Parts: sequence; structure tokens; C-alpha cells
Amino acid sequence: MKIKKHFTNEYILGGGIWVRNFTKDNNTPITVSHLYDQKDYGLIVRNEQVNSIRPKIADEGISFSKIVIVSDGYSFAKRHEIITQMPSDVCVLAINGSLKDWKLTGKKSINAYVVNNPYHECSNFLPKQNGYYPICVSSIRTNYNFTQSYKNDVYVYYPTPDESFGAEYSEKYFIDDYRNPVCAAIGLAYQFGVDKLMLMCCDESFEKERDYAVRLENGLWTYPQHIRSKEIIDANLYWLTHQKDKEVNVVDFSDAGDYFNASYINSEMDALNFFVNGEEPNG
Repeated sequence: MKIKKHFTNEYILGGGIWVRNFTKDNNTPITVSHLYDQKDYGLIVRNEQVNSIRPKIADEGISFSKIVIVSDGYSFAKRHEIITQMPSDVCVLAINGSLKDWKLTGKKSINAYVVNNPYHECSNFLPKQNGYYPICVSSIRTNYNFTQSYKNDVYVYYPTPDESFGAEYSEKYFIDDYRNPVCAAIGLAYQFGVDKLMLMCCDESFEKERDYAVRLENGLWTYPQHIRSKEIIDANLYWLTHQKDKEVNVVDFSDAGDYFNASYINSEMDALNFFVNGEEPNG
């Protein structure tokens, strides 16, 4: 693994961008990859202005050693039901469309809905008027229409400043989210002190071939940009699982192919054993 150093940071290449070692204490956290089009700067600044009044999640002193990140990927409708059988101390971080389709209200709560989409279509993730609204953890750059419409408390995190855009802030910590909610949730999990992390349905897979889609080894299909996102996520998992002074175990219970830095599981029993008995998957 080639590691690039810049100031006091370390980076590895994933999905064509340099992914920072967010576990390394330093005084100059910087994202060196260009993540925004110049035409979007006005919207991003507006989002930051509106969201700056929100309380900061970094000030809350949250601690969870067991965390599952749940998205609305392939098999979500059936697969996420097993969360009701997980121990009560498992923290659930929901992302993407999983909030709208959450079936476990009253059985297992979402600890936080994590969101970082800066554009207006972010409002498509909102539940119905009388839907389920857990606490939200939002990037300060999330679209302000979403955060203003959200019907529960919204806490904000600050993305790691990048060289080409973004004001400098003095914060307890920054989150390297790469405009990807899985990466945001991984960064938050690290800050919460995670020891065991599961990615559940964190994929963008589908059954039938579509234009420009790529076939996966399991027979499902996805788009090239989602393969790139998966590589960026995997680079984040590299830093999470290669800490010098702490071991973090990561498993993937999704359908987008294997990660290099997470053990793949494909059965509900393995998923439950990971948290219930502390067992590692066999393969």
C-alpha cells in the first residue's frame, strides 16, 4: 500500500482520490482531493450558513463500541429486520433511503440518521409527514432545505477542509466524508470509539442489466461510479483497521463484492454472531 505524506497527514489512493488517515492525530487536517465543482460553491456556502446554528455532534461525547451502518441497498427490506435480534448496545447509523423504508419502528430504533447530500434532491430522503424521524447527524454542508424540514434534532459535523475550497474551522474533530454517507458514518464510528463495525446493505446493486452497468461476480449489476465509491470506502476502512494502538473488526453484509479491509459475510447467523457472541466469520 503506497502512502503519500503531505504536511503531517498520510494518504492512500482509493477510487482515484487521496484518502486521508483520519486516525492519525495531527494539527493540519486537510483533504487534498478536489470534491466540489466551482459552480456549487454558492450552494455549499449557503448550506453552511444556515446549518451553522445547529449543535455540534463533536461536543456530545458519544461512545459506542458496536456499530452497524445500514443503507437501502440490495436485500435491505428483508435483511435489516435482523437488527431486532442484535444486542441493545449496538448503535444503528442509518444512511441514504433506509430511513424512509425503516420497518422496525417500535422494535429497534435508529440511533442517528447520517446525511451529507448538499443538493436539493436530498429532500427525497425525508420520511412522510408523520414518518419516523430519529436524531439526525448532518454535515454542515447538507442541503439546508433538508435540515430545515427535518422533524427532530439535527446535529452537525464539519467535513475535513480541502485545499481548494472551504473555510478553516477550529473543531474537536473533522469527518473525512468524501461526499459519501458511508464514509461519513465510518468517520463518526471512529470518533465514537468503535471496536466492531458492520456495513449492512451499503451497496448500489440491482438484478437486471441496465445501460452502462457493470456485472458483479455475484450476478448482480451496478454502475462504474458505485465501484469507485466502494474503493473510496475501502480506503477509509484501511485506515480504520490499521491503527497502531487499537484493533477494529469490520464485516460487510452487503452485495457489492468484497472489500480488502473488511471480512465478507453472507448469512444472517454470521451477522448476529458478530455482535452477539463476538465471533468472527469463517471466510
